[in-house]
Amino acid sequence: MGVVGMQPQGAVAAWPRYGMPPARSRQRAYTDPAGRMTMDTDDIPGKIAFAAAESTLAARFGIPADAFLPLFFSLWFGGDWSYRTESIATVSVMRKTTVYDEETGLGYSREEIYLLVNPVLRHREGTVYRLEKCGEEQNRLLVRRPYRLSVAAGRIIRMTVHPLAKEIAIEELEAGEMTFSGSTAYGLDHELEHLSEETISGESLWEFRFV
Repeated sequence: MGVVGMQPQGAVAAWPRYGMPPARSRQRAYTDPAGRMTMDTDDIPGKIAFAAAESTLAARFGIPADAFLPLFFSLWFGGDWSYRTESIATVSVMRKTTVYDEETGLGYSREEIYLLVNPVLRHREGTVYRLEKCGEEQNRLLVRRPYRLSVAAGRIIRMTVHPLAKEIAIEELEAGEMTFSGSTAYGLDHELEHLSEETISGESLWEFRFV
């Protein structure tokens, strides 16, 4: 989705270029019938506990807190994100897998979010034509992405989100290189372009024809 912009001096200035993500509200405000503004505070304790758990992750893994923003943004808002300063670059990409039990009729979508520290492109394979929307563009563009993409990284952190159990597990992988395919590869290729300050370019949607 773009380079995140809450960065220290020397980092990529990104919001004007790639667009601001939705604000992360800590409370829900609404107006009562009398026109008075009130606040829903029922979930504040849970949000405080959640934020406290998030704040410990950077210290736990010894990674600058700002560099964790792509991982958090993928968790909060969905999608893929990237971040870069003069000393560090990080990318988060999301892989979704649907787990479904035919007998019980119950399932869930497991999300695996990978934070890649200082990613380096190793190999691209195949060509997939697809429509993509980037924050700086008003409309989607026809672009070409690799079907399979291999990337090396100084460190790889994986966050696994289990919606049914309402659990989030985080671990550092020993692998120094990973290969992604399909939608995960498309998103990673997109974010690597942002890190290299390349403009996402493609063919206009208006070149399509109705048949």
